[in-house]
Amino acid sequence: MLGAREITTLNIEGSSVRLLTVKDKRVQRWGDMPLEPGWVKEGLILDPSSVGLVIRNLFASQNAPQRDVIVSLTGLRAIPRFLTMPKIGARLLEEAIMREARRELPLPLEDLYLSWQVIGEVGNQQRIYLLGVPRDLLDAEVRALEAAGIQPSVMDLKPLALVRAVNREQAIIADLEPESLDIIVVADYVPVIMRAFSLEEGLSLEEKIERLVDELTRTVRFYNDSHPERPFPPETTVYLTGASMGDRAARNSFTRRVDYPVEVPDPPVEYPPDLPLAQYAVNMGLALKKVR
Repeated sequence: MLGAREITTLNIEGSSVRLLTVKDKRVQRWGDMPLEPGWVKEGLILDPSSVGLVIRNLFASQNAPQRDVIVSLTGLRAIPRFLTMPKIGARLLEEAIMREARRELPLPLEDLYLSWQVIGEVGNQQRIYLLGVPRDLLDAEVRALEAAGIQPSVMDLKPLALVRAVNREQAIIADLEPESLDIIVVADYVPVIMRAFSLEEGLSLEEKIERLVDELTRTVRFYNDSHPERPFPPETTVYLTGASMGDRAARNSFTRRVDYPVEVPDPPVEYPPDLPLAQYAVNMGLALKKVR
C-alpha cells in the first residue's frame, strides 16, 4: 500500500515538466512548468542545466518533498524484448541474458542500460522481460536532476508507468503529447508492444490525432497478425493519455476515428475531480510503482 510518506513524482516531457505528489493513496498536489523549445529533442535533454532549473523552480512552487522522488524516462528509443529461457541459477541466468541481449538487441550493449524481470514460468522454462535504454538519454536526465538538486529514489520508463496507471489485464494505450506519441499494447498486464514517435513541428492537433490513429491501427494489426490464436477483440478499450488528450474535443475527434471503445484511465488512487487526469497519467503510474 502507498504509505504515510508523501511521494513526489516527476514526468519530463519535451515541452513541460509535471509534478504530482501522493500520500495515503490520495493526490496531494500537482503542477507543471513549460520548457523552452530546443531544450529537449526526441526525448534527449540537450540543456540539462536549464531543464534542471525549471525542475528546481517547480519543486519550490509546489513546496514538494525532495525525498521519495520517482522520475519518468521517455520511451523513445527504448528496446523491449521477450526471452524464453530454462530455469537456472541467478548468476548463470544473468550470463545467459547478456548473451541473448547481444544477439537480440540492435545496438551494442555498451550503448545501453539493461534491466530484466522474470514475468512467468511454465514447466522448466521461464519468460524474461528484457529492456534496453540508451545511455545518452538516461545520463542526460540524471545531469538535469543533479542540476535541480534532486536524487531520485526510482526511475521508471514512461510506458511502464502508463501501464500501471491504466491497470487493466488487456488494453491499448494511446498517449499524445505536443511533441510525441506512444502506443502501448497490454496483454496479461505486460506491455507486449511499446512504440514511441517524435512528431514533426508545425502539425495541427487534428493532424497529430490522425497520426496517432494511424499508428494505433498499424500496431494493433501487427499484434493480431502475430497472435492469430489470441487477437485483440473489438471490445478492447483504448485508454487515452497525454496533455493533448486533456481536451474533450480532442478525445471526441479521436473516438470518431476508431472502432474501439475509448476511455481515460481511472488509476487506483484517490484524486480530486479537477485533476487533468490525461495530463498526469504518467505521474499517477509512477506513484503506483511504490506499491509493487
